[in-house]
Amino acid sequence: NPYVLSADPCGSSSGSAISVAANLAAVSLGTETDGSILCPSSSNSVVGLKPTLGLTSRAGVIPITPRQDSVGPICRTVADAAYVLDAIAGFDHYDPATRAASEYIPRGGYKQFLRPHGLKGKRLGIVRNPFFNFDEGSPLAQVFDHHLHTLRLNYA
Repeated sequence: NPYVLSADPCGSSSGSAISVAANLAAVSLGTETDGSILCPSSSNSVVGLKPTLGLTSRAGVIPITPRQDSVGPICRTVADAAYVLDAIAGFDHYDPATRAASEYIPRGGYKQFLRPHGLKGKRLGIVRNPFFNFDEGSPLAQVFDHHLHTLRLNYA
């Protein structure tokens, strides 16, 4: 974890998540069977997306199970993840699972669903204890509050 060196980076795609979090890469790809994109993304404060099976090609991936494995983006922002997903989603004759799934890709791709004020009108519930174990006024609490303020500025 580039933010807390003693923290667990979590999962087999942790290198991909760390590279984005540490600004070594603008975007990266991870593979997931059960949490290997989502857990490292969460632990390293980046955006990870596990696509539906067959939405992206698994050609070249050594699968744990072909019924669950998928390749997905790990990025700094939701917008970046949508753009990368648009680039990697679709039919690949090297992966038969992509044939059926490619029929469900929205015309215009996923980036069309990005909304600048997508949080407008949304309510966020914040549970501070027992999940967040830091003192009021501590640096962690200040960072947490800063990000809540950012969400509020963006209409949440």
